[in-house]
Amino acid sequence: MKLIILFTIVSMFLAGCTSQSVLPDKEGVKVSREAPDKDCKELGTVRGNSISAKGSREEVLEDMKQEAANKGANYVVVKQYSDNGTSVTGIAYQCP
Repeated sequence: MKLIILFTIVSMFLAGCTSQSVLPDKEGVKVSREAPDKDCKELGTVRGNSISAKGSREEVLEDMKQEAANKGANYVVVKQYSDNGTSVTGIAYQCP
């Protein structure tokens, strides 16, 4: 019985140490206003939004980068910011 309890505790500990994020990493996404290389594949429109009316451009860019990463993109061309800066639109690309 003690062996079963010990095994259960050890299993739970190891399972907690090996958890990974279910979201792709946005840190590998480059944002630019420049067109991508010709060998990049367009993945579609992405948007970044702020949940606050006082959101910053950095905040909306980070949100857009996460949406691009979720689509498998590693490059985003910024197309337009909203007038108040609380949203941004771009085109996501997968580049080699």
